[in-house]
Amino acid sequence: MSAGPRLSVATICFDGFGDENFEPTFAHAPALGVRDIELNAWYPRSLTPGGLASVLHRCAEHGLRPATLQVSPFAPGPDSADLTRETTRWMWLFEAAERLGVRIVKATGARRTERGGLAAVIDLLRQIAPVAAERGLTIAAENHFGNVLEHPADYEDLFAAVDSPALGMCLDTGHFAASGHDPAVVARQFANRLVHVDLKDCAAPGADRFVRFGEGVVDFDATLSTVVRAGYTGYLVIELPLIDRSTMAADLRAGADLASRYVPRPLPSQ
Repeated sequence: MSAGPRLSVATICFDGFGDENFEPTFAHAPALGVRDIELNAWYPRSLTPGGLASVLHRCAEHGLRPATLQVSPFAPGPDSADLTRETTRWMWLFEAAERLGVRIVKATGARRTERGGLAAVIDLLRQIAPVAAERGLTIAAENHFGNVLEHPADYEDLFAAVDSPALGMCLDTGHFAASGHDPAVVARQFANRLVHVDLKDCAAPGADRFVRFGEGVVDFDATLSTVVRAGYTGYLVIELPLIDRSTMAADLRAGADLASRYVPRPLPSQ
């Protein structure tokens, strides 16, 4: 297979935002035909040693493979005790990633209304990025509507303050569109910092209301063409939050078909 992006699907597509212990994922993901999965591990039992072992066992049982790990947002506060607690949390998250066999841990920032702001995220990343680099892990900082990591200017400040090979951008097409930015333009601007791409469509700028692929405003062909031309070889993650379980299979198949146009196919045997 020639070098290029790889296809993945997020557990949020099957589980929604609830604590389902990934049961809908393991019940339905194999039928999609996408082997690699992003684990949206937002709940405690998903990150205990037993929970991690359970995920690995069920992945093997169903022919799936952990690809990346998404965790709760960066949450440092304005004082040293908050920073210490959050740094400690990330030490375990790195351990969890290694137990799952994944190399990318993804998170976004807190809401802009919460204390600490982007400066607190920068303080945290200055502590944890060197550890990630030592362990061969990558932190993917994801944009999110209304959060401290939302606009291109936020990433300019972030990367200027934390210059680490272990820190990169997770470009979420739906959230950038919600925040009024063209994902293709953002992909071009930050081509050398892209480590992860989340694919979902957005109804319109100004609100994080996500819709089925092709029903919103995201120009996926322009965005993915830009990403591929930049030499991106990471994951293209189908990340449409569950809308309706009765149409889930078709909704996700549309995303897989769209992304697959930009994923290299195996060369035919000689």
